[in-house]
Amino acid sequence: MMIGFLANRDYFPIFPTGQTSSALAGGWAFFPSISQHNPGWLLDRLWHLAAPVICMTYGGFAFLSKLTRGSILENMSSDFVRTARAKGQNERVILFSHVLRNSILPLITVSASILPGLLGGSAIIENIFSINGMGKMMLEAINVRDREVVLSITLVISIIGTVSLLIADLCYVLADPRVSYE
Repeated sequence: MMIGFLANRDYFPIFPTGQTSSALAGGWAFFPSISQHNPGWLLDRLWHLAAPVICMTYGGFAFLSKLTRGSILENMSSDFVRTARAKGQNERVILFSHVLRNSILPLITVSASILPGLLGGSAIIENIFSINGMGKMMLEAINVRDREVVLSITLVISIIGTVSLLIADLCYVLADPRVSYE
């Protein structure tokens, strides 16, 4: 739908239909040049990658926002929030210091698994938008039975998954002072 409506000349030609840069972008400077009237390689690359990034992250943001909303509503009716209101604290302090800090814990847990999931979904997005990337290379390696490429991409994806779990554990320490890894 993104290509059909937002990259179609008949509707709204906002985004390009595919690839990661224009054909002329190889000769452009990195940053935009006003005197030569070209957008520059960086802006051209960002413009070409905007639609695939929106397609990959939209579902994750929708899920995370629904999870955050539910967690905040659950914590707003907790005893510690009523106690803070009874003490006369400002609503903004209650929301950001008490409620958000406790509501972010399930968000950290789910966010750790989203990054490896994005890598798995990238194969579909790369095929749709004609982008040569790791997902497309993985599918081609599976089709031609190239074990070394499949194993190396699997290793990279597993390392990224492990690092995202490590970052989630470190974020637990920052979000909840009761958690300690000593």
